Amino acid sequence: MTRSRYVLFILIFAIILLMNCSSKIKKTNTVICFDTEDYITPPEERIDDIPKWLAETMIEEGMTGTFFVIGEKARSLEQRGRKDVIDAMAKHDIGSHTNLGSVHPTITEFLENAEWHSGVDSMKQREKIGFQDIERIFGKKIPTFARHGGSYGPQLVAALSQIGKGYVYSPIYLDENHHIVWFCNALNFHGYWGDPDGFDDFYYKDELFNPAFEKFKGNFDQLMQEKDFIALFFGHPTKIRSEQFWDLRNYAHGINPTQGKKLQSPDLRPQETMKVAHKNFRRLMKFCKEQKKNVEFTTFSELMERFSYQKEFVTLNELLNLSEEIISENRPIIGKYFSPAEIFTALAEEIKAFSENGSMLSQVERATVFGPIEMPLSEPEISSITEQQINSTAERVFDYIKQNGMIPGNVEVDGKKIGAGSLLRLFSEYFLDCTENSTNMSYTVINFDPYPRDNEENLKKELEECRVWPIHKPDLDMSKITYYTMLQCWTLKPATEK
Repeated sequence: MTRSRYVLFILIFAIILLMNCSSKIKKTNTVICFDTEDYITPPEERIDDIPKWLAETMIEEGMTGTFFVIGEKARSLEQRGRKDVIDAMAKHDIGSHTNLGSVHPTITEFLENAEWHSGVDSMKQREKIGFQDIERIFGKKIPTFARHGGSYGPQLVAALSQIGKGYVYSPIYLDENHHIVWFCNALNFHGYWGDPDGFDDFYYKDELFNPAFEKFKGNFDQLMQEKDFIALFFGHPTKIRSEQFWDLRNYAHGINPTQGKKLQSPDLRPQETMKVAHKNFRRLMKFCKEQKKNVEFTTFSELMERFSYQKEFVTLNELLNLSEEIISENRPIIGKYFSPAEIFTALAEEIKAFSENGSMLSQVERATVFGPIEMPLSEPEISSITEQQINSTAERVFDYIKQNGMIPGNVEVDGKKIGAGSLLRLFSEYFLDCTENSTNMSYTVINFDPYPRDNEENLKKELEECRVWPIHKPDLDMSKITYYTMLQCWTLKPATEK
């Protein structure tokens, strides 16, 4: 081989290698999204035109995204005969943005003092109306629900899981690398780029939009590298023209308008400024289109399909590794594929099988279960337990989970309570001994965290942000919502693609 041919061969090989490597680079999952809300501004003000030209411009530029729509907004579009707006938006992904938006009590206010089961049932009934109307009006399946302002409660997420919906703008996440997670057995999508850096108040005037746009473009690459997923929140269609949010003049500080009082529309920018806004939105879409080689632009419907995978079974070997990790780290473990509640259930079933048959199962079915609704004791009321008591406790625990669909907060042994965390640690130790056929006559029951504390402080900060939403009543008490949220961290785990 001549030198020139050798150099050419090396060059071709390097190019092929580079192409293979670049094709394997994981792109950031990115959704362009809008919250479509205002149903009180009179139709002649043409607020309804804005989501239409947003939707049409995206199609013209080869882009797509997700429009989250308040149920009452969808009904108002139907009542106003705006089939043109509905049809334009329906070419994209559609999600619910609550049934009634900011009407009091908001979701959080409603759940402020609610118990677990009544809260879940109420959320199902309350939000199903919005889902049904939005699906009927837009003529397509609505797979997700996006948080409206500070409207949150773990019972809402549990209700969404039971009707097969995902939760967007969730305050729940695992860490900076896991913003798509399972929580309360529903897919949760945490965080977004937008307020206060978004374009809501800038589209209409070049002097405002241009510097914001340049900043966005300059930060874009870094923004895409920071997370496994990001929602690019490109605006509230109403706010592109409105000086204030539509709900602030009507529902602020926990107060509904008095009966019979006319709702107040926000102050509006001149209609002619919408031509500038439209032009600037198109510039934004053209820029995003240019980034497709490095960014995976998608929709929440597509993400729901891609990340809905869960392992069907927990194998014996997986449970061995998880049990060893629980013991070595001395805390509840959130596995790659299994939540602490799922691990707890699998251990109880394996111990039950060993007690009955003298051998372990090669695998057990992954159980879809909720966390406890009673705070587990950190300090058990009993210091030691016999092997026979462990076996009978595992059987009782497994039967409880099958009957109630959740793990127990505390279990009594000889009239003394053991918290779920201490029991998880105990089951892990005993399970490992069972696999080696070297069990002891008695075991020490130790202090253990009552719930997984991964990212606990950040989660509590997120909940505080929900509390201070200006629509909420000033004295909103988040303590019960926080209590149930921490308990349902037993259901937390990263979402994975198959």
